[in-house]
Amino acid sequence: MKTFFTIISLLSLSAIAAQQSDSITLRLEREIQQETSDSLKVEKLLSLSNHVFISDIEKARTIATKALSIVQRNTEIYNTTLQKASIYNHYGVFHAKQGNYDEALTNHFKALELRERLNDSIGIGRSFHNIAMIFRHQKDYEKAKSYFSKAYRIREAIGDSTRLAITSNMYGVTYYYNRQNDSALYYYEKARDYYSDKLGKAKVNDNIATLYYTQGDYEKAIPIYQESLRIFSEAKHISMLCNTSGHLAKIYSDFGNHSLAVEYATQAIELAKSQRYKTHIYRNYQLRSFIQERANNHKEALADYKLYKVYLDSVNNIQKAKRTTALELNYQFQKEKLADSLQFANEKQAVELKAEAEKGKNSLFLALLVIALVGVVLLIVALLTRRKLNRARLNKEQLEKALLDEKLKVTTYQAKQVVADNKMRLQFKEEFLEKLKKVKQHANAVDTSDFQSLIADLQSQISTEGKFDMIGENMEQLDKAFDEKLRTSYPDLTKAEREVCALMRMNLSIKEIMTIRNVSVGSIKSSRHRIRKKMGLTREQELEQFISELI
Repeated sequence: MKTFFTIISLLSLSAIAAQQSDSITLRLEREIQQETSDSLKVEKLLSLSNHVFISDIEKARTIATKALSIVQRNTEIYNTTLQKASIYNHYGVFHAKQGNYDEALTNHFKALELRERLNDSIGIGRSFHNIAMIFRHQKDYEKAKSYFSKAYRIREAIGDSTRLAITSNMYGVTYYYNRQNDSALYYYEKARDYYSDKLGKAKVNDNIATLYYTQGDYEKAIPIYQESLRIFSEAKHISMLCNTSGHLAKIYSDFGNHSLAVEYATQAIELAKSQRYKTHIYRNYQLRSFIQERANNHKEALADYKLYKVYLDSVNNIQKAKRTTALELNYQFQKEKLADSLQFANEKQAVELKAEAEKGKNSLFLALLVIALVGVVLLIVALLTRRKLNRARLNKEQLEKALLDEKLKVTTYQAKQVVADNKMRLQFKEEFLEKLKKVKQHANAVDTSDFQSLIADLQSQISTEGKFDMIGENMEQLDKAFDEKLRTSYPDLTKAEREVCALMRMNLSIKEIMTIRNVSVGSIKSSRHRIRKKMGLTREQELEQFISELI
C-alpha cells in the first residue's frame, strides 16, 4: 500500500491548488446563477465544464447538458449554432475518454459540420484534432496523422500557440505508436516550446519519458515520471495520473519489484474507475495481470485477465459498431437509440400489464396507444434526421461537381489557345510549301532531289499539325463525360493517363501524342503500358480499340 499512500499524500499536498480550483468553480457557479443573458450563461457553463472535466467527468457532462438545454430554446441563430458545436465537442471528448468511440466520433462530426457552415477556423481546427484523437485510439494511425495535419495547418495559420502545443503533442504520440520515434520526438519538442504552463509541459515530458522507457533508458524516464506524477496530482488530472501510474508500474515490474508495480497499477485502475475511463481500466487490468504472472501469483493474474477481457470487449464492441462517415454514424446511432427505447418501453409495459390486469381493458388500450404514439414520434424524428443528412450530402456533391466543371472550362480554354497558335504556324508552313514548289519548277536538275525531300518532310509536318487542328475543333469531344467514365470505371488512372486515353480516342499516333504532350516516345509507351495494366487488358486486346468503345 506504499504507493497508494504516496499518491494520497501527493493529493493532500495539493490542497492549496485544490482550494484555488474550488474557488474558481464557486465563482463560475455564482456568475451563472446571476447571469441574465442566455448566451453569456452558456459560455460560463462551458467554461465550468472545461474546468471540472479533468477531475470529474460526470459533473462536466451534466453542466454541458444544461448548456445544451439553453441553446435549444435560444433564437440567436449564429450564437446558437456556434455554442451547439462547442457542446457537441464536449460530448465527443466525454465519450472518447470513456471508450465510447462511436458516440464520440458522431458528436465531433456534428460539431465539424456546424463549424464549417459558420466558417469558424478555430473550431474547425479543434474538430479535426478531436477526430484525429478518435482514430488514434482505434489504432488507425494514418487517418489520425491526416486529421492532425489538417488541425496543425489551421492552428499554425492563425497563430494559436496553445492549441498548436496540444496538436503537436498528440501528433508525436501518434508517431510513437506507429514506431516512428524520431518524428515523435520532433513533435514533442515543438509542443514543449509552444506550451507556456507547467501542466502542459508535464504532459509532453511524460511522453518523452515513455520514449526513454521504450529505449530502455530507465534512469532518464523515472525522474520525469515522478515529477509528472506530482504535477498531475496537484492539478487533479485523473487521466494523466492513470497514464503515469501505469508507466511506473511497468518500470518497477521490469526491475523485479512486482509488489510496488502492482500498487501503481492498482492506483491507476482505481483512478480510472472513478471516472469510468474504460480504456484506462482495461489497459491497467491487463498490465496488473502481466505483473502478477511475473510474480507467480497465477490466481490473481487470471482474475485480472478476466476483468481485462470484460472491459476490452465492451470497448471493442463499440469500436466495431460504426466506422463510416459522420452522417452514417449519426443515422445508425439514432436507430439504435430508437430500438433501445422501444425495447425498454415494451418490457416496462409487459410488467405493468401483469401487475394491473384487474384494472380493466380501458387501461390496457390506453397504455398500448401511448406506446404506439411514442414509436411513431421516434420514427418521425429518425426520418427527419435522415432527410436532413441526405440534403447536406447532396449540397456537398453539387459543390464538388461545380468545382470540377470550372476546372474543365479553364483547361479547355488553355487548350484552345494552344490550338489557335498551332493554326497560325500551320498556315505559315503551307505558304512556305507553295513557295518551295515554285522554286522547284525553276531549279536545275542537280537540286531537285533535295527539294523533293524537303517538300516531303513539310507535307508530313502539315499532316500532323492538321490533326492537332482537328483536336481543337473536336475539343468538346474531350468532355467531362468521357473523363468521368474513366474516373468511374478505372479510378487508379492518373490525370495524365486519362489525357493520353482521350488523345488515343481521337486516333492519334504515338508520335503525335508525344508532340502534343511534349514528352518522349518512351514516356508515352510507358503510359500505354500502365494504362493497359490498370484496365486489365490481355495481350490480344488492342488498347486504342478498347478505348474507342468505352462510350
